[in-house]
Amino acid sequence: MLMPNKAQFRRGFKKEASAYSREFRAELGLKPHDPLCPWQLAEHLAIPIVPLSEFQNKIPDEVRYLTEKDTKSFSAITVFYGTQRIIVHNDAHSLLRQASNVSHELSHGILQHQPDEVFNECGCRNFNQEYEDEANWLGPALLISEEAALHIVKTAMTIDEAVEYYRASKEVINMRINVTGARKRISSRWRAS
Repeated sequence: MLMPNKAQFRRGFKKEASAYSREFRAELGLKPHDPLCPWQLAEHLAIPIVPLSEFQNKIPDEVRYLTEKDTKSFSAITVFYGTQRIIVHNDAHSLLRQASNVSHELSHGILQHQPDEVFNECGCRNFNQEYEDEANWLGPALLISEEAALHIVKTAMTIDEAVEYYRASKEVINMRINVTGARKRISSRWRAS
């Protein structure tokens, strides 16, 4: 999911998100601008990822509904088994969408967001807007680091080339190029030299 326009973050959060993106790349032996595979990061963080289709034998009607009839109603969720986080994601989505979904859920774990009751006393879904806004920022930052956004612009990579190279959606790539000010920053560097 992409960022709402008016999200308010705690002081220093965006820098923290960029630092996480660099830190995890370094831990995985990657350069700051290299692609980051969310499944590799999940393995590194010891957060299991389970595709929804694995529940086909136990709850076939529900899985069929979420993977065939109403694929937009479920992307991914973090569930807890004791203290162990487990990500269940809709593997009927495109691979690029799955990467965004998994990155979003990994962000909740990285930020140590605490679980809420799924439903409130009225039967409505609980929704912590602050947690969601933070995950909506960090998830794309994991896929397209600040350095990656600058690299895309500096090397004159097309958006389609960036999609192929980073395995992230056009929306995520454009969002990260825009929020990092990559075009303006590279243009300023070019004019200054």
